[in-house]
Amino acid sequence: MNRAKLDQIKQELGWKPNHPSKESLPYIGVRLNGDNAYISGNIAFSDGEVRYKGRIGKDLSIEDAKKSAALSMINCLDSFDKAYGLENLDKVLKVTGYLCCTEDVIEQPQIMNAASEVLTAVFGEDGLHARAALGIHTLPLGASVEVELVVKVILPSVSPLAAECSEN
Repeated sequence: MNRAKLDQIKQELGWKPNHPSKESLPYIGVRLNGDNAYISGNIAFSDGEVRYKGRIGKDLSIEDAKKSAALSMINCLDSFDKAYGLENLDKVLKVTGYLCCTEDVIEQPQIMNAASEVLTAVFGEDGLHARAALGIHTLPLGASVEVELVVKVILPSVSPLAAECSEN
């Protein structure tokens, strides 16, 4: 794992930490099941604000959508890091990207490549994964991209107390 590369990508995207939610949520941000961790969907939050809002192909360019995908992935990694520490991520198994776009946008795979490239830049071969990139009509809070992640965790170094992480 290359934390320096992750920090560089965060800086390039203008990422700032998000403020923890004070409301009680009916889900958790990361769920551990055996040696797999399921990371809830994340959007392009930075410093508590949604970045790159709107529909790809209408309000957002393909290039801005790629930034949204990369920033969403950064937030997935941040959720896992807060729950278990990125040093306990063994390999990435599956990425699912949901992209709010017009009917004529067919570049979903290219847009999601930006999120996948974050993973391979930070984890090398262990960042390679299976993936789906889906075009949909709307996303929460007007987001353009939402990303969810499934990873394999290094056990037994992971604390079971961290399973209650509920931060987005």
